[in-house]
Amino acid sequence: MSTLIEELEARKNDYILVADVIGAMANATNSAPDEVVKYLDAHDIDVHLTVFYMGENYSFYQYNGFLVNVGNDANTTYFRKSDVVAFEPITKHGIFKDGGNDHLKPYQKNLDDDYLTLDEVVTTLNREVDMFCDYNKIRDLARKKKITPCFYFNGYVCKLIQGSLGGLTPDLMENPYTEIMTGYFTYRLLVEQISSQDDYITLPSCEVGNEILIYRLLERQGSTKISYGDGLALFEGKPKPFDDYNNTRKKFSCIGFDEIRFSKQELDDYIASTQTTSDNHFIEHVKLVEGDKIKQLESVKTENDKLNARLNKASEIYRQNKSEIEELKAQLGKANADRAKLKEQLSNKIDAPADDTILQTILDDSRGDHAPDLKHAIQLWIDLYIHGGIKDDSHSSKANIWIRSNTNYAENANSSIGRIREIATPLKDFGAKRSREEEK
Repeated sequence: MSTLIEELEARKNDYILVADVIGAMANATNSAPDEVVKYLDAHDIDVHLTVFYMGENYSFYQYNGFLVNVGNDANTTYFRKSDVVAFEPITKHGIFKDGGNDHLKPYQKNLDDDYLTLDEVVTTLNREVDMFCDYNKIRDLARKKKITPCFYFNGYVCKLIQGSLGGLTPDLMENPYTEIMTGYFTYRLLVEQISSQDDYITLPSCEVGNEILIYRLLERQGSTKISYGDGLALFEGKPKPFDDYNNTRKKFSCIGFDEIRFSKQELDDYIASTQTTSDNHFIEHVKLVEGDKIKQLESVKTENDKLNARLNKASEIYRQNKSEIEELKAQLGKANADRAKLKEQLSNKIDAPADDTILQTILDDSRGDHAPDLKHAIQLWIDLYIHGGIKDDSHSSKANIWIRSNTNYAENANSSIGRIREIATPLKDFGAKRSREEEK
């Protein structure tokens, strides 16, 4: 990391992730994360603490929402540390009193930097490999064990033991052996969830005959007595004895679609293995889009292959025929330039809209029936998802920044700002509580 970026990263030192605050309180009080949120809400945390999000310029802005509605954004939103250590309902439980981060045990550190989301994998493969990639393609690669889907978890882990009648069963001791663990886990049915229409995949219970099927721990921190081969049961809070199991509400029960991750190193290894056939993958992709251009591209590739062969031969007799090598290098450079130009032409043709007459009519604010919020929503969607403004941030965060910079709505115009943001929300980002269209 460069010195300049390290200086910008240092701005985070005054802030702490909302997820870390919730996680630390959950572990300190033997509570589930949702119970921590209810507790903080009951103590009017939104009155005393402000939730922030960090923009691309490493500046912090107020988050437009309450803590109970933060949800998955808890991993990308922050509290100011000075506010946290001054809030008695938090510090009275023995954490954050000194303003330090000693309470953040190694198992709570977020490892997402080493793992990619589904959309990041799609983007990476489409950029690095000459192939068309979507969720179905990722699912097929996972089925072939080229890449491994996993999900991040930190909390209590209890191992399953071999029962007398065979199969994995919960440890039936009065106080079952558990430990706090963090890492990326895989799950047998997670592969099929990749292209599923469901928002969540539900984990089975710990009952005999319907065991937890999580089978491999990919990464962990700290020492552990649980081996990679043990079956594992996951709990958000410390579980009660299993004979009391039905009374506990802290079982980790489902995995959200947007929580699926892939190891960046594993993905890089797969991409490296495809490099020798990337030209063929590119040709197969372009054939689906452009019939005439592909013939030219094939001709250029054939000539390119011939030039490479001649170049290899010329290298063996370099001392005797140096001038021929220089000539072949020039021809090879021209062939590569022609190929790059054809790729650019294909890309431009694929991305070009068929007809923008209707769009221009919608955006024309001189019309008597002009709808300004529709115009804002269309421009917002174009900036985020055609021009790539969304990057690695969430839709809500980016939309709030865009609306504030490109409209004249006041900061407190929550209804209008929310309407524009929701109209531009992609279907994949709809929350569980948001209504969807019924199939006819």
